[in-house]
Formats: sequence, structure tokens, C-alpha cells
Amino acid sequence: MRSILVVDDEPDIADLFRQPFRRETRQGTYVMHFAASGKEALDRLAEQIQPTLMAVLSDINMPGMDGLQLLGENQATLPGSARADGDRLWRRRAKTPCP
Repeated sequence: MRSILVVDDEPDIADLFRQPFRRETRQGTYVMHFAASGKEALDRLAEQIQPTLMAVLSDINMPGMDGLQLLGENQATLPGSARADGDRLWRRRAKTPCP
């Protein structure tokens, strides 16, 4: 079993992520965790999310700490966004392996 942390300031996004992973969460393959801000995500990460964290999926455009600032604080995070500029950034960063 592995964990995925989704970071987005819009509450509806959680439902969008729950839907495609519905079967896997019922089967216990993944546990979905959610944070509504970059600061909340860092707090969750400091708590040592269990089971083992596999991925952090973060929106780029958020008030306060945005996804890029979160990336600076947590090098394993790849930012993503529904906006076209975020999609280009996702593809560019995804070509670089995570540390």
C-alpha cells in the first residue's frame, strides 16, 4: 500500500482525484491524502504520511505558498496545473528525474 498527497486550494479537485483511483483505494492499493495549501502540505509531509508516500501532486496556482514554492521546499514534488502554462511546466520538469 502506498500514499498519494494531492495539494490544491479548490475543494472540487479532491473529487476529481478520488474518481480515477476509486477502485485502487477500495482495494487498498493507494491511500489518498489531501491538503488545501502548500503550508498544509508541508505540515502533512512533516508528520511522515503513512503508508509510505509515493507521490505529491500539486497545483501551481494557489494563494499563499504556491506549487513552485512547495517544490522548492520539497524537492520530490512535481507541480501540475489545469492551465496550459502549468502543463508545459509539468512536461518540462517531468523530463528531469526526481532526486
